[in-house]
Amino acid sequence: MKTRILAAALAIAALSGLLVASPAQARVDVVSAHVNPQRGHGGGSVRAAFDFVNRTKVVFRNFTVRDICPGDHAPVKAQIIWVYMDGTKGSSAWRSDTNGCGAHGTNFGTITHIDRKHIRKIYLSLRVYDRSGEIFAIAISDSEDNEYT
Repeated sequence: MKTRILAAALAIAALSGLLVASPAQARVDVVSAHVNPQRGHGGGSVRAAFDFVNRTKVVFRNFTVRDICPGDHAPVKAQIIWVYMDGTKGSSAWRSDTNGCGAHGTNFGTITHIDRKHIRKIYLSLRVYDRSGEIFAIAISDSEDNEYT
């Protein structure tokens, strides 16, 4: 009887130890940039949740680009910029809102960037164009540092 109780107590202690020792969840933050509409020009926004997985990998979730009306039929484009430890930069492809003036913009889902170089920080770049195709406004999000570097 005492052996069973001792075995059960040890099993519970072992299971409890496994639960406590599980790895911590990655920290997920949000980064965004915004341009307000102005006289005859639309605006735009970009937003993404992100987390650094390690020194060379970052994951962006719900990367969303939004054209803010009035409907000027001008594009809104955004991209992700990463800055390496040596100060050089890399970037994702430009992504545009394809929903016109839709309330939710275009969600590009999850974008994962893996590199051989150590990533020091990331930020988002947003460009709002006018009807002639010229850049009307540029917005840059706050940069976010990689906690693994």
